[in-house]
Amino acid sequence: MVPFILSLIIYCIHTLSSAAEEEKAYLALSFGKTTEDYIQFTPSDMSPFQSSFTGCAWIKNQHDASYGPMILHLGPRDQIIMGSNGYWNKVKTHLDLSGRFPEKNVWFHYCLSWSAGGEQKVYINGEEVGSRSASSSNLTMGGDISLGLNAQSSKGSSYIFGGQLFKLNLFSEVLSSSEIRQMSEAGMCSSIEMEHETRKLKWERILTEPRYGNVVEFVPAECTSYIMAKLDKMMSLLKEI
Repeated sequence: MVPFILSLIIYCIHTLSSAAEEEKAYLALSFGKTTEDYIQFTPSDMSPFQSSFTGCAWIKNQHDASYGPMILHLGPRDQIIMGSNGYWNKVKTHLDLSGRFPEKNVWFHYCLSWSAGGEQKVYINGEEVGSRSASSSNLTMGGDISLGLNAQSSKGSSYIFGGQLFKLNLFSEVLSSSEIRQMSEAGMCSSIEMEHETRKLKWERILTEPRYGNVVEFVPAECTSYIMAKLDKMMSLLKEI
């Protein structure tokens, strides 16, 4: 009986520790509404994304003073731009989907996929909303990644995001439409995206990068009850010992 109890205690401690680590993955970022509020860093290795990738994130727009808000910009020469209102969906070539994205103050799931010589597609809440043929040449690697606006542009004020961003991940492959739909339908509090081995630029890594101005961490209200339910279950197990 004693070995069983010890094993149960160890299991609960390990699970509680894992839950605490998992909670870090449920941190979202809220961006201020000025050109001083952004994240910028030099990625260690972008080569996995040279010929194909998919970028996905949960987004909530809260700022309408910018005509082309950017959630992600990769230089040099605007190689990748992911936007929050439909205007920017660029991988070397531009795909304008203005008016096709949700309104302000609503979380939605966004994915941009691309393959050299293939197609460039945009998905909103698991459904494809636009596509175009893609250039046959690979991406030019180098430069910084900026989140929240194009920090390298003199027109930065036109690109202010000023909203909330959650679980931005880059995968080194073109995810299928069914995979993207499953990710969206699982909901923003699911950990389904963590199961993909091709998730090479991870949200957990982005959370550690330098922030400038007013960029604040928070746990989305939609995920608070989900996290607490998992912790309550572990506490109940401990009380039963």
